[in-house]
Amino acid sequence: MGDKKVILVLSGEICTGKSTLTEKLKDRFGFRHCKTKEGLYDFAQRELKGKPPDRTFLQQFGERLDKEDGGKWVLEYFQHLFSSNFTEHALYVVDSVRILEQIQHIRSAYSYFVYHIHLEASSETLKRRFLQRHEDGGLEESEQYEKYKKYKADQTETQVNKLSTEADLIIDTDKCNEEDVFIRVASFFKLLPSTENSLVDVLIGGQFGSEGKGQIAAHISPEYECLVRVGGPNAGHTVYNEPNNHVFHLLPSGTFRAPNAKILIGAGAVLNLERILAEIQAFEIEKGRLIIDENVNIITSEDIAMEQKIKENIGSTGQGVGAATASNILSRLFANENHKAKKFQELKHFIGDTGAELEKLYAQNKKILLEGTQGSALSLHHGTYPHVTSRDTSVSGCLSEAGISPRRVRKVIMVTRTYPIRVGGTSGPFGSNEIDFATIAQRSGKKLEDLVKKEITTTTKRPRRIAEFSWDLFRKACELNSPTDIALTFTDYISDSNELARRYENLTEDTRKFIEEIERCSGVKVSLIGTKFNFRSVIDRRNWS
Repeated sequence: MGDKKVILVLSGEICTGKSTLTEKLKDRFGFRHCKTKEGLYDFAQRELKGKPPDRTFLQQFGERLDKEDGGKWVLEYFQHLFSSNFTEHALYVVDSVRILEQIQHIRSAYSYFVYHIHLEASSETLKRRFLQRHEDGGLEESEQYEKYKKYKADQTETQVNKLSTEADLIIDTDKCNEEDVFIRVASFFKLLPSTENSLVDVLIGGQFGSEGKGQIAAHISPEYECLVRVGGPNAGHTVYNEPNNHVFHLLPSGTFRAPNAKILIGAGAVLNLERILAEIQAFEIEKGRLIIDENVNIITSEDIAMEQKIKENIGSTGQGVGAATASNILSRLFANENHKAKKFQELKHFIGDTGAELEKLYAQNKKILLEGTQGSALSLHHGTYPHVTSRDTSVSGCLSEAGISPRRVRKVIMVTRTYPIRVGGTSGPFGSNEIDFATIAQRSGKKLEDLVKKEITTTTKRPRRIAEFSWDLFRKACELNSPTDIALTFTDYISDSNELARRYENLTEDTRKFIEEIERCSGVKVSLIGTKFNFRSVIDRRNWS
């Protein structure tokens, strides 16, 4: 709605849900609240010289005021609250009005800014809600019911439903739960974000992982208001820092570089409890900045023990991620949710609904970076089975784990190495000719011992294998992920002189030719180029931010 003014006037009988709706509008959209009961209470307290009035007196007092000024006191109370800064805010709610004249006075003062919504429900529902509310906690249910009948017998209260004939929108709360009512009202005012609003950029790996996603993510992360992570602790993303590098197993790689960004861990993630708590402490993550979805899976010691026994079969990291994922699928058959994050008191300050948080970010046009883990060729469904991981590592899989619609996606950045790597041992084939680091050293001019020292897995500290660039694998990754941009890393493996490159033209001719061929094969631009592992390690050729 932009800056369009809205004065929402609510009406409805006792317990139709007006107060609940008002609180949701305040919390989610920042509505300024005029609570007529509070205005009436203030006026009545003056009448009683400081003595607090009960609901019965308030009803009678309100009827008297309505007779004296035709209900104009509601307008006057609204103006008392907001007249001094009315132009500074766009959204207001008046909770609530009881006679037609109160609405007419507000409409007369603010004309087309005013909208009237009426809530209703059956008498049985209203009675049940009143008794459940325990307004007078010390009373027996029979006494509560007598009090309810007295309130309902009030002359003005009996006429409230007639206001529905004047309403712009009527909602039967018998047919809607509290959230449904809120959604209908938010939709009426066009406050919900467009489902076509593209605010999410996705960063994924195009090979077998270890493509350098962490460094690319850290480079672009300061441009985003929210960073989202999926996957599990079997992936470790390393970001250059002095004196010690940062390694992120579960938090987004831009956590340190973008200190003001919100952090979300999507419902499809799998967490190691000790490791996430250690990262929260290490990076001093405060309550309110990080939200872990309540449905995230927590790895158990049994999950880890099982994978440790069989990890050599496929070169698994043995972190328990696959076992925890399988357990999650089986546990639903027994209605067991003890492995969910919401069950762990250690995480209570960070548990929330990441879907609801994303909705808020969409509504505020906030930019979001979703960081995938591992690589496309390790996808459970599309990789080199059985030498794959336990999840779909493609852009579609990452979006699913995060709970983000494909229509929200603006950019897909696929990170690709000049020479793909896999874990040593039984981690599976490359699809291209396997070579050794001595060959890389000879071609690039880099020292062999530096290469061997560098190419150790982040999580399990095992040596890696390396192979020639696979154009077939690259094209399949492009088909699977439809990248809008390629981030090419490890160009220093083509020539160590690329380490000194600060601009595209500084790269060697062979490197530029390789990039041109990458662009021909993918049909998109190589917009980010990794030259070495350092603060100034990325040549940024993007035409977007």
